[in-house]
Amino acid sequence: MHAPVHAQPAAADAAADAAPVTRSFGVAPGLSVEGTVLNVSERAVGNGTEYVVRVRPSLTMAHRGGRVQGTLIYSGEHSTRRGIDDREDAEYLNSLSANYLVEVIDGIGFVDARASITQQTIAAVGTPVGILGSNANRTEVKSVGLSPYLRGPLGTVAEYEMRASATVTRGGRDTASDSDVYEGLFALRSPRRASLVGWGLTGSRQRVKFVVSSAPTISDRLNAEVSFQPDVDWRFTANGGVERTDVVGAIRQQYNNYGAGLQWTPSPRTTVALQGEERYFGRAYRASVAHRLSRSTFRFTTSRDVNIGSGAFSQGQAITLYELYYTQFAAVIPDPVQRDQFVLSLIAATGRDRNEVVSGGLFGNNGLALEQRNELIWTWAGPRLTLNASGYTVSTTRIDTGGVNPASRNDNARVHGYAGGAGWRLTPLTTLNATGSRVMSKDTVTLLGSDLKSLSFGLTSQLGERTTGQLSARYSVLNGSTESYRETALTGSISLRF
Repeated sequence: MHAPVHAQPAAADAAADAAPVTRSFGVAPGLSVEGTVLNVSERAVGNGTEYVVRVRPSLTMAHRGGRVQGTLIYSGEHSTRRGIDDREDAEYLNSLSANYLVEVIDGIGFVDARASITQQTIAAVGTPVGILGSNANRTEVKSVGLSPYLRGPLGTVAEYEMRASATVTRGGRDTASDSDVYEGLFALRSPRRASLVGWGLTGSRQRVKFVVSSAPTISDRLNAEVSFQPDVDWRFTANGGVERTDVVGAIRQQYNNYGAGLQWTPSPRTTVALQGEERYFGRAYRASVAHRLSRSTFRFTTSRDVNIGSGAFSQGQAITLYELYYTQFAAVIPDPVQRDQFVLSLIAATGRDRNEVVSGGLFGNNGLALEQRNELIWTWAGPRLTLNASGYTVSTTRIDTGGVNPASRNDNARVHGYAGGAGWRLTPLTTLNATGSRVMSKDTVTLLGSDLKSLSFGLTSQLGERTTGQLSARYSVLNGSTESYRETALTGSISLRF
């Protein structure tokens, strides 16, 4: 994993002040080499000692200003393993997050382009991603999205938006979840300066086609909204409309929609948002509370909505520790390259992997699913001590009638987990860290659950101006119906930032 030098919390403010707002392009490459001695016991097949070497190149590119704005963050991992059952193999894993906005027509015409590569869990049971290296329960998910749109004023009466989007997702070995999603949207809204009372009218169509399904599902929706903002801190909304869809049942049916919401922003650091409505699948809702202090952040989210389950952009996909911190520090460190370096330093202080999942997601739904999820995330960074904790629950229920429905999938999966970490800066150059986590999947009608517990300790030290070394020890226990084992690992790594 990346393990750059630990940055003190005050470094966030310093980095923000030092961020060159006029810079239009920045590049931050990196490289780390890691060696692990792994011992596995109490496994049905494949006990013994394994030696693993990982080489991880990385690259962060940021464009700011002009007609192109966005960030590309890439990391790779080449793993070579040898030992258990005299096996020797190698694999290369990719991780990519790219988001760009291109201004095509001055002020009104834009193209939103996105791409991602993630490692995701296929089924709720079995060996989780990242345990024992290569396993059959992991797939590399590639997703590309393109969305051109026009947006601008209609005199002083209204504002308009016309948008089209296409998202193509491919799941490597899990071809049953490959999908193509196409959407079109047209919206009219009151001018933003009409702050006391506002209105909006939106029409949309969504077409979802899983490659193995016989036919796509199509959903059309027409929705009207009114808003009332008596104060800058409060905003109330009410909406209603109709939608026609064939997601539930084999024929298209019409459903009435209605709902309400509010947003309360008592300070620039605190936001509370509530939204609920009746949809074709029943009640949908989303509630979130976010609060940020000078040293800590807190966020709680609960939701019930449809999850397409077809890519990293879908509702309910996995969130990594790096993505969490990168988003949370956006307001503090606006420069993407400097934010990337600070976040990697913060993660290194707790000894956790940048790709560690802090909010669970499952790729292999093979169709539209009703998903209920709860997320709680807290971080705190002091002069010497850094703490973080997270927890989540995810429950999915298949609601569409198309596609495939193998018994080993996630049609009715229930997964929950939690994790915590602490880092203590022994000296300006050396940090001691500890982390623990647990991920549990509950029994379903067709599947038995699993329970993974893991504990690790590490020491991170700056060896040079751009060189960092790390030593860590990990102990993990997996109890499951398909596989069980105990694992101990000792890892050493060295990282370079250019």
